[in-house]
Amino acid sequence: MEGNKKRRKLTQDCLAVSEIIGAVLMIAIVVLAFSAISLAVFSEGGEMNPPNTPHTNLQENIDRSEDTVQIFHSGGEEIDLKYIKIMLDVDGQQVEFDMSDPGFEVHDPNGINSSDDVFALRDCIVIDTSSKVNLADADAIDIYFVHTASSQVIQKTVLWRDFGDLPDWITPYPYGSVYDSYEDDWWDPEVVHQIGDGHFTNNDFPKNVTIYESFTFGSLEELGIPEDTSFSKVILKIVYRIHDQSAKLELEINNAPEIVYELPKKENESVTSEFVEKEFDITQYIKNATDLENIEVKISTTPNADDQADKEGWIDFIGIHLEY
Repeated sequence: MEGNKKRRKLTQDCLAVSEIIGAVLMIAIVVLAFSAISLAVFSEGGEMNPPNTPHTNLQENIDRSEDTVQIFHSGGEEIDLKYIKIMLDVDGQQVEFDMSDPGFEVHDPNGINSSDDVFALRDCIVIDTSSKVNLADADAIDIYFVHTASSQVIQKTVLWRDFGDLPDWITPYPYGSVYDSYEDDWWDPEVVHQIGDGHFTNNDFPKNVTIYESFTFGSLEELGIPEDTSFSKVILKIVYRIHDQSAKLELEINNAPEIVYELPKKENESVTSEFVEKEFDITQYIKNATDLENIEVKISTTPNADDQADKEGWIDFIGIHLEY
């Protein structure tokens, strides 16, 4: 009797283990089945992963008189030319260009027509738009660089805006400011608005004390410049005079130590009645409208002459010239 009981118990244990193993096998079969179905579904259209959107830096230029647009590859990933579409919005008229258009060319870094099938670093796309649209008389031109494989706009840029009354030189007057750290006060911005009008800032130079004047130029809304405007060239002009052989004037942009220029003195140091006119190309620092709105120009010095009598400096003019 006792032996039969042991056999029955062993049989029951085996049955229980078999049921567990069977359940595990069923679950494994179901998981494998769903995996196979998922693989088939996602493989239906070809690649399982969606197309990658290239991370590429682009710079655009426009020659309206020649109906020509240039796009430079300035960094980042290469792009297959067959996936590039260029869209232009010219006063509301939209036109498209790709590598199949006769006016679409790709130049290598040496300016020679490229035979490669990719748009790579330092290459340049040149588009003659005359077959589809004229640019010379347009008031507003926008460009869209589209990656067709991912259906993504890699970059949108304002190529041209007719700003109408935008002056040749944007000065702190009337929308910006002129601050004097020595007096801890504000100058009327009009004193630096014109060259040679007899109005300018004036600073005494105390010994071993850093003093500065800072200049801003106004908001985009006040200047009438759209937020998404990019600039092809930005020039900063300063007209100044210094009456201190020991002083060194430094120009700083946006409080960035790496953007510092030393302002030279007049070659004939004995002639202190004449102003010095100096221009700086600051395009690499002011690339778009947002940079322009946030710009602060600071001119500072720390004089160290023993005799500080009649040690002075003047700023007659400061202005920014834009090309886009």
